[in-house]
Amino acid sequence: MSEFIRFIALRYFTQSHRKHTLSLISLISVLGLSLGVATLIIVLSVMDGLIAKTEEIVLKSTTHANVYRLIGNFDTYNEVARQVQSIPGVLGATPVVFKEALLMSEKGLATAFLNGIDPVGYKKISDLSELVVKGEYECLAKGDRCRYVAKNLFEMSELDDFLGEKPQLFPAILGVDLAAKLQVSPGDIISLVTSGSRKTVGEDAVPVSGNLVVAGIFESGMYDYDSRYLYAGLEETQKLLEIGHNVSFVSTKVDEPGKILDFKGLMTDRVGGFPFAVQDWRDLHKTTLKFFHLQKLIMFIILVFIAVVASFGIITTLIMLVIDKTREVSILRSIGAKKRVIRGIFMLDGFIIGLLGTFFGSVFAVLICLLLKNVEFQISKEVYFFSTLPVQMSFMTFAVVIFSTLMISVAATLYPSIKASGITPVEGLRHE
Repeated sequence: MSEFIRFIALRYFTQSHRKHTLSLISLISVLGLSLGVATLIIVLSVMDGLIAKTEEIVLKSTTHANVYRLIGNFDTYNEVARQVQSIPGVLGATPVVFKEALLMSEKGLATAFLNGIDPVGYKKISDLSELVVKGEYECLAKGDRCRYVAKNLFEMSELDDFLGEKPQLFPAILGVDLAAKLQVSPGDIISLVTSGSRKTVGEDAVPVSGNLVVAGIFESGMYDYDSRYLYAGLEETQKLLEIGHNVSFVSTKVDEPGKILDFKGLMTDRVGGFPFAVQDWRDLHKTTLKFFHLQKLIMFIILVFIAVVASFGIITTLIMLVIDKTREVSILRSIGAKKRVIRGIFMLDGFIIGLLGTFFGSVFAVLICLLLKNVEFQISKEVYFFSTLPVQMSFMTFAVVIFSTLMISVAATLYPSIKASGITPVEGLRHE
């Protein structure tokens, strides 16, 4: 772009016969574009925060990959765990029994996922022990070290008597929202009923039941876990479910979760492939992560129309400028200025408006995002998985929004600039 085009464009932008009218229209155009840019960046930053927060909680409170046995009993889990743990970069591997169960207390009823874990081994692959907010994680390893006092044991054993089972009592750690549903605290007794018994009456499986004492309550920050998960000792869970020396899978943790696909291949090779299979953390939470990514894309497509609407302000400003500068354009054409020069002048004026709107919108978005990060904006965690609104500003988000807005701004200058380049020397000087 020549110095001549820049000089004329800036002069037209700052000086006009209808200075006040054009200034007001230009200001409205800049403000409209600024609001559009700010809205885009803020919404996308919130979506980035939701995705990052989800991944953070998933990686903090759960494992990175699970090794399953597709057919047959999984009773060789110790050997599988040793094989997987020998892979460089694998921080730990431990067996887990996973079962859906019905929980009952004196004041509540809820369904949950029972996780039977080795308390010592599980500390190597999960931060569950650090998430306990009430009670003690160590109770899972050795109940007599705990400080809780079991309450209402005889009252809660009535269900066991009804089912013909001997009363069982073992410690468990519940999610904070699950504990709230059941209205229990450390020391309270809850009853558990689930399938899994080897005993049958005819062709129907007889459910098994047991009593759990609440040894602790954890809070991960993600509603799905806090409302549906509880953890108990591995041996106690195997005994309760009467599954013998079997587990559901072997859970693992790696040092670089972002490279989980590479680890997944190594684990599969190390355990010998079929009948074993590996499911990584992205597969386990595929639905949730895809939901956020799809929602982010949809929000971007919808909100980009705000910038498109704001671009009409640029068109209006340039058309007014073309009308105001008709005589000057005619003089430029009469002294030899080509059409592409005239187009360049008005396109640069429109680009300046777009640049100013993008700049002020980005600054405003940064301020709002910082405000949202510093002020805990409460949301419904039952709907959005979290209790506070997470915000994460990323360079890529800013780059995509700024680039898109500037392209829209440039596109908005095409019609007015082409219209201006069509002005003839005679047309502007006809009435002079």
